[in-house]
Amino acid sequence: MVTWGIALSMRVLLPRWLGPETFGLQNAAEAFATTCFVVLSLGMDVYIRKEIPVRPEHTNEFFGAVMVFRLLMTALLLGGIACFMWLVGRSALEMRVTLLFGVAQTFSIIKESLAALLHARGTVDGLSVNNIVGKILWGSGILFSVFVVERLEGIPLALLGSKLLESLGCWWLARKHLGLRFMNIRVGALKVVLLSCLPLYLNQMFHTVYNKVDISLLSFFVGNQEAGWYGAASSLASIALLITPFFGWVVMPLFARARHRSQEEFNQVLRRMLELILTISVPISLFIALGADFWILTFSGPQYHEAIWAMRLLAPIYTFMYISMVSGTALIMEERAWTLTWISAAGMVLNPLLNALFLRPALQWMGPGGGGVGAAVIQLLTEGGVMLIMFAALGKRCFDRRSTGVLFKTGVVCAMVIGLNQGLSAYTTWNVLYRLSVDAAAYFLLAVLLGAVNLQEMYEFVRMAFKKERAAF
Repeated sequence: MVTWGIALSMRVLLPRWLGPETFGLQNAAEAFATTCFVVLSLGMDVYIRKEIPVRPEHTNEFFGAVMVFRLLMTALLLGGIACFMWLVGRSALEMRVTLLFGVAQTFSIIKESLAALLHARGTVDGLSVNNIVGKILWGSGILFSVFVVERLEGIPLALLGSKLLESLGCWWLARKHLGLRFMNIRVGALKVVLLSCLPLYLNQMFHTVYNKVDISLLSFFVGNQEAGWYGAASSLASIALLITPFFGWVVMPLFARARHRSQEEFNQVLRRMLELILTISVPISLFIALGADFWILTFSGPQYHEAIWAMRLLAPIYTFMYISMVSGTALIMEERAWTLTWISAAGMVLNPLLNALFLRPALQWMGPGGGGVGAAVIQLLTEGGVMLIMFAALGKRCFDRRSTGVLFKTGVVCAMVIGLNQGLSAYTTWNVLYRLSVDAAAYFLLAVLLGAVNLQEMYEFVRMAFKKERAAF
């Protein structure tokens, strides 16, 4: 909660501090670096969480070689990015900021793998302190770069410094708790691990590309200002991803235990988890969309007025993403990682292609902010399509009579609250925040009365999940 609070504060307020043009440059540079450096992930973190709990001694057989391989890839990527940006005529500032973000991504990926080792061994107390210290350093570095030195390069440098510190802290903790040694480099073990991780690696790479490439393409095709407006909408809407850690900590272990006991229990847990995700994520997405004008103007400022519709369109995406996360985890548990990979590959091909074809026409048709609206529509179609294909891959067992009823009732509640919001907007002069408060109260009451939410069952399911997670350690 501490690290998320700091991260959200910086992400939400940075657009206001920088302005659309500068923020667009910074956001596009970070997105491009993230897209390129995802190749360093190697699918390693899922492999670690799957293997190290039962084979802790396996860590020293492959981790040193993974580190060397990642550092060699970093050098190649930095050279490739610099050449590409020079060839397409990007400015020296854009190149510097992108390269610094690239180095920061390297240490971020290394840190996440070391953290996965600690998670796998259940030794996370020191990790929590390490994360908080790193986030405080990152936030302080951003404030210093924006308000004191006023240099855009300070923002990626703040990220680089924090991730380097977190990596060193995690390395020390991994040496203490797992006896980790980096000098034990075994090329043969590296090959075996990389082949085992291949489908997960490709899936993560494809998924990152189609989720990040839109901002880079906006900057390239229609300019940094459009990328800045869209980036502000995306940063605010991403508040909906607050419960993402729940998947790594609870969902995968819960699915693994249910799958081990019986297929029927696994199917039952899958359906109840999808219900839980709908119960939590739908109202979050709904109120991000209903209050888009309030959120944008309050946090980012009136200079981001053109981002309002992009934010409204982006809001439902996060519900789609959560459902896809649950479905994807189920496919992994059933040893169908390649199915997940091909689904993500389809998204990776479709999303950049549609962006390249329609961003400029959308801008011409809608005027300022139209590029971001076009990117949001394409992202909505991509995530919705990925979700539906995953449902098809899992089959009818995703929903039973009860969960289908919950889905229908949730849709009815959303429609009623949207109607209420429109009525309040037309016939009252209430402040937006008052209107949203009435909408929220109405959603809760309607959801309980119509049976879209069963508070007792939801509480029992969450309690069971966390209780069994603790028991596993």
